[in-house]
Amino acid sequence: MKNSCIRLNASCILMLGSALLYAVGVAQTPGIATDPPLNTLYHFTPTDGTAFEFSSLIQASDGNFYGVSAFGGASDYGYVYKVSRSTGQLSHLHDFTYADGATPRGTLVQSADGDLYGTTEAGGANRADWCYGGQFYQKGNCGTAFKVTLHGRFTKLHDFYTAADGYQAAANTGMIQASDGNFYGTALVEFPTETTSIFKMTPDGTVTVLYQFAADESQGYLSYTGLVQGADGYLYGTTSSGGGGASAGGTVFQISLSGQFRSLYTFRGAPAGGGGDGALPWGKLIQGRSGAFYGTTFGGGTTLGNCIVGGCGTVYKITPAGEETVLYRFSGSANDGEWPQNAGLAQTPDGSLYGVTGGNPYGTIGPQLCYVGKVGTAGCGTLYKIDTVGRFKQLHTLSNGDSAYGLFPMTSMILANDGNLYGVAMGGGGWGEGTVYRLLRNIETPVVAINGTSPTEGAPGTSVFINGTGFTGASEVTFPTGAATSIAFTVNSDSQITIVVPANGVTGAIGVSTPRGTTYSPTLFYVQPSMAETSPVLAAPGEYSIAHRAVVPAEAGNPVIVPYAPQQSSR
Repeated sequence: MKNSCIRLNASCILMLGSALLYAVGVAQTPGIATDPPLNTLYHFTPTDGTAFEFSSLIQASDGNFYGVSAFGGASDYGYVYKVSRSTGQLSHLHDFTYADGATPRGTLVQSADGDLYGTTEAGGANRADWCYGGQFYQKGNCGTAFKVTLHGRFTKLHDFYTAADGYQAAANTGMIQASDGNFYGTALVEFPTETTSIFKMTPDGTVTVLYQFAADESQGYLSYTGLVQGADGYLYGTTSSGGGGASAGGTVFQISLSGQFRSLYTFRGAPAGGGGDGALPWGKLIQGRSGAFYGTTFGGGTTLGNCIVGGCGTVYKITPAGEETVLYRFSGSANDGEWPQNAGLAQTPDGSLYGVTGGNPYGTIGPQLCYVGKVGTAGCGTLYKIDTVGRFKQLHTLSNGDSAYGLFPMTSMILANDGNLYGVAMGGGGWGEGTVYRLLRNIETPVVAINGTSPTEGAPGTSVFINGTGFTGASEVTFPTGAATSIAFTVNSDSQITIVVPANGVTGAIGVSTPRGTTYSPTLFYVQPSMAETSPVLAAPGEYSIAHRAVVPAEAGNPVIVPYAPQQSSR
């Protein structure tokens, strides 16, 4: 199948360009933080299933957050979940069974009827050997469209890949409900020719083709971002590749609800020497207050610094007439991050744009990798703010030092009605399974948070102060012992709890559960080894030992003896 490298292997991407970094402050509004702190609402657990490839959240009419996970759930085919904004508790609304769909991707949409609508990339009743999502992940079948109520009543609306729906399949971007009441999304077509399509679905689940892209890819090929309806009534979206010519790196397009299509812009990657406009526009467009659209590209932009392979991505602006402006080119450094995967932007009332870079969760591509255990790398993801003229400010760098907040935030944040920004990370957290995190713009929001511990390390029997906020009414404190285990604690005040390091404690994050939810320490508490553990240990080349805080050099060859060397904490 053509372009399989774009579907399966990001190392196939070749496009690149140059960058300057500078930061700007915004006058503070009462209750709004100019440099928002990071906080968490929920930590995914092993019982949720594999926490991988989360899609962006939505806030529904009941004030709670809803999303889908491509994997996990009772059968490991993915699930629809709800997170309570007030308590941070997560519940599964529906676990997919394969017959009703598998691998749900794309953001849910709440319809005018109050129900949530979405798509799965695989599963369902119809099978085709070529179905990408099915074959690569779930062994066939071409996906479904569904709806689910806020109380979990599920209905499968459509099985993709029928003659009536134009043999469309692998609808992996979710849908939007347009002003005509119908739903629109993107899919793939393989029969009788291979191309990308835009489909229309009526509320009862009848799916038809609104438009098929040119088979020669001159209008673009593959779409990972979904659609947005502009103020002018047209639908806008991006394709991740194609657009005509050897250097084409994806497109921006416009289409009417009656199917009148127009290509607006073709990305050209990153020509040698810098100055590229980006490639692979994987971040969903948003329409800003000015009427222009804003988005991100996964690659391209710069050929300098760390971005010598594939490029590190861009933030761009494009008008409805197709005039594109690069606002920022990522450098792949600790100053800004790299690769905003599936991650678009959110705009706040002051006009600021907020976004994330996803980093590299795969550890196989690009020069900047994520080393969990090495504080300061940009490879685990970043959160940033940028204004509409390109003034950029990095807000948070995710790494081992704050991995309890999450790692690899690979989807767009959303602005909730409490003034805060919420997103999902596919790794990190108290259990290492990902988080729902909160960028706390509204400092008056009641939260539970651990700011740190005193001391930051100690042997079993050491008394430790947990410092933070929202501890009143705490019901449980957990300490890592190989698993999170409840231990005795004393609530000294709303901002402090006392614990004692248990005899079987291991290095990890401390958790506190309160009526406002459960949170974990933003840095690991290092348990000092006993005397028996201070002797040399056997370690394999490349291994990182938390207890010994050392990485065995790769050139060491066979497993070697690593002596224990106590270190003073730098935190």
